[in-house]
Amino acid sequence: MVRRFHANRGATLIEQMVALLLGSVMITSLYGYFRSNLYQFIALETKTGTLEDARGALDIMLRDLKNAGSWGSGSVPAETDSADDPDHDADSVCNRVYAATAGLLHVQMDLNGNGNCADNEPRENIRYELTGPTSTCPGAQIIRRNGECLVANVVAPTAGKLFSYYDADGNDLGNAPPADAIKLVRIAFAVQVKNPDPRVGGNLTSTLSSSVEFRN
Repeated sequence: MVRRFHANRGATLIEQMVALLLGSVMITSLYGYFRSNLYQFIALETKTGTLEDARGALDIMLRDLKNAGSWGSGSVPAETDSADDPDHDADSVCNRVYAATAGLLHVQMDLNGNGNCADNEPRENIRYELTGPTSTCPGAQIIRRNGECLVANVVAPTAGKLFSYYDADGNDLGNAPPADAIKLVRIAFAVQVKNPDPRVGGNLTSTLSSSVEFRN
């Protein structure tokens, strides 16, 4: 009878080291892949949320500007001294555009036709401005609506220029336009938030712009 012997030797140290190396390479690759996809998802969610908030703010601005110069009584009402005349100037009537610069736009209206351009419900005396941040509204710059924070973390595409003004023929009126010549206003700004991936760093930036033509 012939006896057959089978060798039952285990893996050598070299084989174990090779297997460990290959396993480490696979795990590292999978970790890098899943980490990259995870941070891409988080970055997309962060950017989308920020963009939605900024779009909501832009919609508010466009709505206000569309109503600028709307006189519910059919005629421009007289100003009521300090209430709707914040600069205490010599104007005798409310103004569709009270003040306009590259970083500020102040408009008035009389939506309820009561002869007063300073009502809060509905809001009829509205001032937008590009300013520095506050303790509760962060970023290099912010957009304020009547002094309150409307959009945080703002970056103007052109330094300090939030608004651009055009006349009825489409001519650019510059950064300090005559109020009665303004027919169309273009709003442009960007919002940015910190990239959640520490390996990439930097900021995620979204740019928004739109135009509105005055009714009157």
